[in-house]
Amino acid sequence: MQTLKPDLTSVGYKRNPFPVWGELLQSGPCLKVKLPFIGKVWATTTFEATSQLLRDEDRFVRNPKNAGRKYMLPFQWLLPHRINRLTNNMLGHDHAQHRRLRKLVEHAFLQQSIDEMQPRIEEICDHFLNQSASLAAQHGSVDLIANFSRPFPLAVISELLGLPEEDRPRFLKWGEGFSKIRSIFDFGRLLLGLRGLEKYFEEQFEACRKQPRPGLLSALVQVELEGDKLSYEELMSTAFLLLFAGHETTIHLITCAVYSFLTHPDEMQKLVNNRSLVAPAVEEVLRYFSPIEFTKPRYVAEDTSFFGQDLKRGEYIVGLIGTANHDPAKYVQPELFDISRTPNPHLSFGTGVHICLGLKLARAETQIALERIFTRFPNLQCQTPLENLIWIGRPGVRALHSLPLVLTTDLGEVSDRASRITPWSVG
Repeated sequence: MQTLKPDLTSVGYKRNPFPVWGELLQSGPCLKVKLPFIGKVWATTTFEATSQLLRDEDRFVRNPKNAGRKYMLPFQWLLPHRINRLTNNMLGHDHAQHRRLRKLVEHAFLQQSIDEMQPRIEEICDHFLNQSASLAAQHGSVDLIANFSRPFPLAVISELLGLPEEDRPRFLKWGEGFSKIRSIFDFGRLLLGLRGLEKYFEEQFEACRKQPRPGLLSALVQVELEGDKLSYEELMSTAFLLLFAGHETTIHLITCAVYSFLTHPDEMQKLVNNRSLVAPAVEEVLRYFSPIEFTKPRYVAEDTSFFGQDLKRGEYIVGLIGTANHDPAKYVQPELFDISRTPNPHLSFGTGVHICLGLKLARAETQIALERIFTRFPNLQCQTPLENLIWIGRPGVRALHSLPLVLTTDLGEVSDRASRITPWSVG
């Protein structure tokens, strides 16, 4: 059959992916495409096909060995051992091993109440917005990503893990190393940073063993269910996953939420006028913008027929989240950005056994961020014409390099209004 080669990295696509998503939807629910870095794969386009792919853990697996393959990707054998070890977390396992790791991590994770953390998340949010307002007053504008979207969720996940506040600049540097790989030189710097990160976590694990403290990291060290606990390697890969997966995607979610409202001023005014829309607004951003455009590859565990296609054992298959979230068979007028849309059963957090563990935290952070931003700066504007913004060309992620904002409220008024903000409930 014909292999499609959709444009998934150009500036034009990142700015306006909807024509490409529409063409993919019209081509069928399951088809062959060529993706950057991965090569030829099967891909699901519709909501139904993508949902079935994510839910069917017997036919579609995460561990390549369960589908007769040695490596996760064609080039994985070239990657340094340290990267393979750090990324060997529960997301790459299936069935009993996945359930075991997920159960242990969930047990520790659920001890950290997101609802109880809400006042602290609000304080952290206000801290970075105060800094942003001060910078905007000095320079006329402020980059939302560098000064808010990145440090805010990083500070929250660091607090959730129970890591010292003074260490957050180091995490910021490590996190930027992952998100700014543009060359072999950048990759080399990343490898050097990973050794420092491992050493740091080793020290934190030992400190938690000697003197348990509040936070998820200590809970992971102490967790034990029915005589089972996380090994050293499992602890390391889980901490790595939670630290970076726990804030990297939220960076893009918060940023693209603000961008979505800048490009839809009528919807922004609806949100400013009606605070109860903050929760459905976040869900609509997740659906409409789809910051994560497609899933990590799964592997066909056995020869099977799937939505009219004959799939062979060992072949790659991905779910195109962006197209599934715009399937006209599932949504009325999917091309419209409507923050009052309900119901809104999008797939941006996945579904099935691998559904995102941190979805409640991501929702809370983004809802609080939008509440604070649009309460304090209801007339914010982008300093740069929106069509001139620079997009990250990384496949699979729809994200901006920067978002320079003009904040029209002066700092004195910001501080006064911040003290009078009534917290919104987080769904």
